[in-house]
Amino acid sequence: MKKTIISLIFVLLFLKVTTVDAQQREHLIGVRAAYNISGLDSRPDISPESIKTYGNYSVVYTFYHDLWKTINLFGFQAAISKSEQGFTVGDITTRYEVVTIPLVSQFHFDFWKMRLLLNAGGFGGYRYKKSVSDGSGFGEHDYKADYGFIAGGGLAFVLKPFELHLEGNYHYSLSYLHSPKKFSETEHFFTYPKQLLISATLYFHL
Repeated sequence: MKKTIISLIFVLLFLKVTTVDAQQREHLIGVRAAYNISGLDSRPDISPESIKTYGNYSVVYTFYHDLWKTINLFGFQAAISKSEQGFTVGDITTRYEVVTIPLVSQFHFDFWKMRLLLNAGGFGGYRYKKSVSDGSGFGEHDYKADYGFIAGGGLAFVLKPFELHLEGNYHYSLSYLHSPKKFSETEHFFTYPKQLLISATLYFHL
C-alpha cells in the first residue's frame, strides 16, 4: 500500500510539471556549431580509426507544442546541416563533406529556466565531396546518397528571447559509402558511417 501511495504521488507531481506551465506553441530559429567525432563500422572489420572535425554548421528550426493543451513534452526539429566526416585506415585518411537534412522529435522536460532534451529521428543527406590522403576522390562504385537515424539529448537554457541548447547526438548511416562489390564480386565489404556530434545551438524565439 505504501509503495502504491508513493507511486501515485510521483505520477501527480509529473502531471503537475507537464501541465501547469504548458505553453501553446513556441517557434525557435537558430544556428548550430558542432564538434564531430566520426568513424566507420565495417563488415568485415578493418579497424578504422575515427577523426575529429570542427567544420560542422547548421541552421535549425524547432517547434514546441503541447498535446491537447495540457501535456508539455513535445517538439519537432528540422535543420539544414553541413558536416565534415571521415575515418582513417592505416596511413590513409578519407574525408567527406556532406549536406544533411535531419528531422527529429525532440521531447523536452521543462524546469526553472531549463529544459532536459531527448532526441530521436532520422536524416537524409548527400556526400558532395570526397578527399583521400592518397589524392583520389569519388569513384564509379561510390554512393553519394546518405540516410540513417539520430538519437541523443542535452540541456537547454531559456533566456528569452534567446535560448541555448547544448547537445550530444549520435548519427548512424544505413547507406553504404560504396557498393559492397567494389573490391570483390564474391567477398562483399559493407561500410556504415557513424558520428558523434557535440553541439551548441543559439536560438531566437520568434
